[in-house]
Parts: sequence; C-alpha cells; structure tokens
Amino acid sequence: MNGQVTICGARNRKGSCCANIPMQNGRCRMHGGKSTGPNNPAKLQGNQNAVGNKSKLSTGEFEIITWDRLADTEKEWLTEQYGLEPCEYIDHPLEMAFIRVARMLGRMSELDKDMKSNFNELMRLEHALTRVQMRILRMVSRGIKQY
Repeated sequence: MNGQVTICGARNRKGSCCANIPMQNGRCRMHGGKSTGPNNPAKLQGNQNAVGNKSKLSTGEFEIITWDRLADTEKEWLTEQYGLEPCEYIDHPLEMAFIRVARMLGRMSELDKDMKSNFNELMRLEHALTRVQMRILRMVSRGIKQY
C-alpha cells in the first residue's frame, strides 16, 4: 500500500472502492485480475440449446414478434397494410398487439376443443388476453408514440 499509485477501483460489498494492487488488466486478483477467461472455447459461444426456444410459450403475452416468426397470413397482412418487406423492422406497436391478440385467440380456440382438461390454461390465456387488450386501449387513448 505504501507508495502504491494505482488501485483496483472495483466496488466491494460495502460500496467503497477496492484498494488492492491491480494486475495488468487493471483489476486485483479478487475482482478478475487473474482471470484468463474460460478454458473451453465452446463456453464463449453461449448456450446454443436456448436459441429459438419456444417450449415455454404459454400465453404469448410477451412473445417476441419478428418477421421470421410470423405466419404467412400475418406476413401478407402486414405487407398489404404497410408495404413491409421481409428485411424491414416491424415498428408498429398497435399492429404487433393485434397480431399478438390474434395468436392468443388461436391458442384459445385450440384449447377450447377440450375445455375440461385445459381449463386452467384457458383461464391464464383469458387473463393475459385482457391485459394485452388493456395495453391496446392505453395505446389508442394516449397515442401510440407515448406508449
């Protein structure tokens, strides 16, 4: 510590700066100074199993809607309404909400065929659909750009 010009500077649990001697990368050994990264290069790529995972899609309330995930009828409708091309970004929140509602209604009609065994899922979908419709109402009443 005596004569030390630089410090680690990372925030510790108490909220103060760490005053340990830094390594070459600017952090002390406790805050990543000795880390050389993962030994296995495959870990740098991330979790490849999670890419495009749709198994947990239950209601669709927070579903990410992109051009490549749209059905053909939805693509045709957006192309007719807005003249969107496949490479363009869908930035119409109201139309995305309408697509979301249509998808949720489709899921409800599929679950409605066997209502006795799917009653809880139908109720979850109904509550999620109500929340999405309230968001649409807020968008319309406040103006889309303020949403």
